[in-house]
Amino acid sequence: MQHAGKEKMVKIICFGDSLTFGYQVSREDKWHVIATTKTGISLVNRGVSGDTTVGMLKRIQKQVFDAKPDGMILMAGYNDIFFNRSWEQAAKNLAAMVDQSRAKGIQVFVAIPPPIHLPVTFKEGGELVDFEKAAVMIADYCQWLRDYTTSSQLFTLDFSAAGDWCDNDLYLDGIHQSPAGHRLMADQVIDFLEKTVIAK
Repeated sequence: MQHAGKEKMVKIICFGDSLTFGYQVSREDKWHVIATTKTGISLVNRGVSGDTTVGMLKRIQKQVFDAKPDGMILMAGYNDIFFNRSWEQAAKNLAAMVDQSRAKGIQVFVAIPPPIHLPVTFKEGGELVDFEKAAVMIADYCQWLRDYTTSSQLFTLDFSAAGDWCDNDLYLDGIHQSPAGHRLMADQVIDFLEKTVIAK
């Protein structure tokens, strides 16, 4: 697929967790705000810090479907891995959100999050998580996302391929992106939208 099909997209919901919300980053530094300014497409922040795919399934009707967006950037699953120690249920829930959105005529862009950067220093519950094991599960989950989006003919916004995520300066705590990390994500979004959405 080379183009999303709509001549002009006006509003895209960014639906996810803290990586979408922009944990502890000023509004003007968040990736969707930067991308909105650069593209003219309204990228609406519907990220909730700490949310899992279970919580997202509960709020997708009100925050996405009722808003009637042209598209949705869907990024989720890490909190399921951190707190439930499994990615399989996250995969099922994400696929359910994709199916529901497609049934309502919403163009879905599935995002692959940036990797976590060890050692993780996140303290708000992070001390309960084995991040080394989580990193292995995240790698498996992200590979599933790539396989799933390919087989389902979905557009993939691959943040993990945006740059060198081994750089400490791109993170606040090994999970959440710094302003520099958000700029890297914004550049990826802008390039992605220019190729798939914005009419040439």
